[in-house]
Amino acid sequence: MRISFDSAAEIYDKTRGPPKQVMKQLVKALASELHGYKTALDVGVGTGRFAKPLQDSGLDIVGVDIAKKMINKAAERGVRNLLRGDACFLPYRDSSFEVLVCIHLLHLISEWKTALQEICRVTQRIMVSMNYVRKNPIWETYDHLLKGYGYESRRLGKGEWELKDLVRPSKSVFVASYDESADEHLTHLSQGAYSIQWQIPEDVNKKVVDELKHHFAGKVFSQEIRILVWNVNDLKAYCESF
Repeated sequence: MRISFDSAAEIYDKTRGPPKQVMKQLVKALASELHGYKTALDVGVGTGRFAKPLQDSGLDIVGVDIAKKMINKAAERGVRNLLRGDACFLPYRDSSFEVLVCIHLLHLISEWKTALQEICRVTQRIMVSMNYVRKNPIWETYDHLLKGYGYESRRLGKGEWELKDLVRPSKSVFVASYDESADEHLTHLSQGAYSIQWQIPEDVNKKVVDELKHHFAGKVFSQEIRILVWNVNDLKAYCESF
């Protein structure tokens, strides 16, 4: 099982990521981290919000995504070399790319271990991702309230933020800290913008979000972003345990 974001293509960029200024810092730091590398594959390229600035920095980057509408958004943004494809069956030869970009992907794939094996197969040097160091209690409270209605938000696989606890990254690079508005987050939840909400009945989601508004409306939470870098050989060693 995989989750396609075709249904969210029109609102994806509006409901994801940090404030614009912090996003600029993030892509600048990511480009700096990848300076000196020539080829990269962005698996789960989405709307190209990372691929485009990396392409502009001089990196020869290819983008793969399972969602056609997301690929179209990336093309509109100016990303070249786009392919609709599956992370579990990457159509490339072994060691085709120096760098693999994997951001907010693995939790969307039930066969995440297979996807990670494919990532290791086509990559020569490193895999990069990003991690939010969250101090935002909204998601934890959302899950708790949801269980009270007999439902559970479920991720198919393990996120890159969980992978770091299984395989230690070679680098964890601080990018920025900023304040996140609870109201903005609550608005996105009310819109059903997040994939873990898509199996929840609309009336149940509304009741849960209404309760969240009672607890968190008007509050602000501290947030931190880091870039994670793994040596592919370390990931390969972990894959051998499957």
